[in-house]
Amino acid sequence: MINAKSLKKALKEALPQVTGTVKLSGLDGAVQVYRDGLGIPHIRASSQKDAFFAQGFVTAQDRLWHMEFDRKRGAGRWAEMVGESAVEQDKLMRRFRLSDSARADYQASSPETREMFDAYAWGVNAFIESDSPLPVEYQIVGLKPEPWQPWHGLVAYKVRHILMGVFESKAWRAQVVAKIGPEKASLLFPGFQPGYPLILPPGETYSGPLADGLEELRQGAAALNYLSETGAGSNSWVLSGSRTATGKPILAGDSHRALDTPNVYYQNQVACPEFDVIGLSFPGVPGFPHFGHNADVAWSVTHTSADYQDLYIERFSTGSGNQEYLFQDQWLPATIHEETIKVNGGGDVQFQSWVTRHGPVISGDPAKGSGIAFKYTATEGPSPWPDTLLSMLKAKDAPQLIESMREWMDPCNNFLYADIHGNSGYLCRGRIPIRSKVNGWLPVPGWTGEHEWQGYIPFDDLPRSLNPEEGYVVTANNKPVGDDYPYYISSEFTPGFRAKRVAHRLLKIDNPSVEDMAAVHGERVSIPARAYAGFMQRVEPPDSLSAQARDKLIAWDGKMDAGRVEPAIYSAFRDALLREVLEQNLGPELGRVAWNPDGRGLGGFLARLKAHLITLIDQDDRRLLAPGDDWQALMSRSLAAGTARLKELMAGDGGGGMETWRWDRVHQARPKHTLSAVYPEFAGLLDPPPIPTSGDGDTPLAGSYSLSDPATVTGLSVVRYAFDTSDWGKSLWAVPLGSSGHPGSPHYHDQSETWRKVEMVPMQYEWEYIAAHCESKQTLQPA
Repeated sequence: MINAKSLKKALKEALPQVTGTVKLSGLDGAVQVYRDGLGIPHIRASSQKDAFFAQGFVTAQDRLWHMEFDRKRGAGRWAEMVGESAVEQDKLMRRFRLSDSARADYQASSPETREMFDAYAWGVNAFIESDSPLPVEYQIVGLKPEPWQPWHGLVAYKVRHILMGVFESKAWRAQVVAKIGPEKASLLFPGFQPGYPLILPPGETYSGPLADGLEELRQGAAALNYLSETGAGSNSWVLSGSRTATGKPILAGDSHRALDTPNVYYQNQVACPEFDVIGLSFPGVPGFPHFGHNADVAWSVTHTSADYQDLYIERFSTGSGNQEYLFQDQWLPATIHEETIKVNGGGDVQFQSWVTRHGPVISGDPAKGSGIAFKYTATEGPSPWPDTLLSMLKAKDAPQLIESMREWMDPCNNFLYADIHGNSGYLCRGRIPIRSKVNGWLPVPGWTGEHEWQGYIPFDDLPRSLNPEEGYVVTANNKPVGDDYPYYISSEFTPGFRAKRVAHRLLKIDNPSVEDMAAVHGERVSIPARAYAGFMQRVEPPDSLSAQARDKLIAWDGKMDAGRVEPAIYSAFRDALLREVLEQNLGPELGRVAWNPDGRGLGGFLARLKAHLITLIDQDDRRLLAPGDDWQALMSRSLAAGTARLKELMAGDGGGGMETWRWDRVHQARPKHTLSAVYPEFAGLLDPPPIPTSGDGDTPLAGSYSLSDPATVTGLSVVRYAFDTSDWGKSLWAVPLGSSGHPGSPHYHDQSETWRKVEMVPMQYEWEYIAAHCESKQTLQPA
């Protein structure tokens, strides 16, 4: 059994050999692997098959434990690694049936795509079977890796994206409607606010009504009585050549997610005669699905926040031995799977998982007559969507890249692109089902047949714009199109604060170059902060500490700078205000649930509600307040409560007067290794150091946090990038940690300081330069 003392030595001994020559079965020719000064691999092969073999091998060198983590979680087998603490999450993942879906998609893919996944898996297994030491994590858990199957990469991809959908929002709304009724609930669930920017056309703002979903909530509420026993965002932008210093497009942005350790994305380059692509891949998955460029065209994504997951309330028969559910007055047989979860250090856990025509039952108890089935585009049936992973790498221009997205499934993305020919633009890629709008608000009855999907929005009808006349596109998870669009996309869009500030900062730069993009990445003015600073003029502080805090906010410019005091005061005040509104409207029990968000559903709800409160305060709309209360009084109480809480928090961090209450003292990214919670005695060796950061959830420089723990940043930029189509060698990037997943590697978190300062490093693309300046070189030879 490894201990802390032996672990320190094992960390260094577990590093892979990345120099010299390695002979591997499965290769047809020699492959060169150069690693630059940050340990980022650049792979050059003489065939497509060898290129993907080498991508699998090299990724396993750096990230095999990362890949293990994702495939075991996705398959509902994480308890095999870490024990009893993972049993409940394994049960849910088994019910999602991601492994079945991954196998089906692999089989539905083209022969060439399957060859890509096969070659990648051969490369991973070549590393597992080599003489190289395995990651130290296998010593910690006392297990060895199983062979990597070609479809395991699809499990890894699906588990990374299943929780990016909206089913949690629907489940949360159901709880709220059941508790307080549809009329009052409608006040807490506003739609996209008038005045917020749309993605298309660029520069336009939404001028439609504030949809409260009241009618849909009324219709859906009737089904909830049958349930009585059941219980992240990103930025991207593209500038046409007419707006840049070089006369060629620039594509830039950053992806916002929770900070995995190591990072969810893996920087690498893969070249062969068919393509030469550099970008960010998902460990375990061949290709570059989200961010990258080849010799001709670049691409990037943000989340569209589209609605492609539904919840169906199912009625099950309760007779002895019955395994049927009701649909349109007929009892249909459910599919039942006997599941066994192996538990490291414990006994097996056995249970049943059920599947209906709508999908797997993920909540409730069918044996007692009810449950909630989960319908999801990515698991609905076999799909050849993996074919896009290969075809996009070979696109010669923007139109070819767009066409390669025809089979793209999940998640639904705001897909920006730019090519060397001067084209740039936007595509909403992904499958969005056509069905009743009621499905978008709540779980719907599964037995009536009134809420079935009627196909998908046709690919050619998805929102898009090639070479918009405005010369730019900005996306920040905001509403993509206006209400004249003929299809329902979602009610879950992010408030438009980030999109406004990105566009404002971007369009102020005259003839920008790729180096100027870091200034947009670093934009930290908060529109809500400026609004609340203005509201402070109305507030009568109840004590001297509050008065001091109010004066600071009134004089503040709204910049969420890490070294400033005002961001900390503002955040504590706003959190206190929100907490009182939640408890007033949801009651203490449900209010506490909202105060401790544990998923995207609650997180998205709180973001939209916080934005809505600004409008209510500005219009003196008191419908969310207690009788006799007003916003001025509530803000006064919240300022006092927030400053008192902040004073207490700072006292635990060394104390000091208000002038020492800097935002960076409480607002830090705190990377946590996947095993730290299970083996806390090893956390000091496995966890990278904290990273103080500016921003919050409303600023382009992202730094969102949970209301229950303001000292930990939970949503941030996991990659920043800027692609220069005039000269790919001038492109830039940075991640918050490093390229390696080995805690003992010098590249485990060597990009942290660059990332903290909102700087980027060159994205090396030219092979002559790469070979001349590499940190290491390794040749992979056929055995």
